[in-house]
Amino acid sequence: MNMRHLLIIPVLVILSLITYSCKSPKEKALETIAQLEAGDSVFSDDLMKNLKTAYVDFAKAYPDDPKTPGFLFEAARRSIYLSQPNEALEYLGNLINNYPNSPNLEDAMFLSAYTLENNLQDYPKAKAGYEALLAKFPNGELAEDARTSLQNLGKSSEDILNGR
Repeated sequence: MNMRHLLIIPVLVILSLITYSCKSPKEKALETIAQLEAGDSVFSDDLMKNLKTAYVDFAKAYPDDPKTPGFLFEAARRSIYLSQPNEALEYLGNLINNYPNSPNLEDAMFLSAYTLENNLQDYPKAKAGYEALLAKFPNGELAEDARTSLQNLGKSSEDILNGR
């Protein structure tokens, strides 16, 4: 290998470092999220926690970014899986209250009511959540699920199967 080839490698390394260091904090955050999403797995609570944290950190740092509502929704989903329903409700509440035009809104409203019902057994709040969803999305994709949930609210699986 001649001297010229030996010089190319350090130059390429330096250029790579300069390029990475020139990225904005937002670009770095998005890159971190993409890397974590690539490794996200229900088999690794640590990866799931790290990704949830990255989503929440991004949402706090960049509340006006169009990706923020989706990241809040994904943070809530991971919180539920990690048995953190109160955190999930916090993220969903942020999405519902601050991003009323988000494409995630109907899903967030349903997941909030569902979490209240099934994870916290707070039936009055779950009922209010399902009713709010139906008021906003009477013909939405989750409207029928919300109606069914209201009909069966507080009933055991046995009661539902026996038609009670």
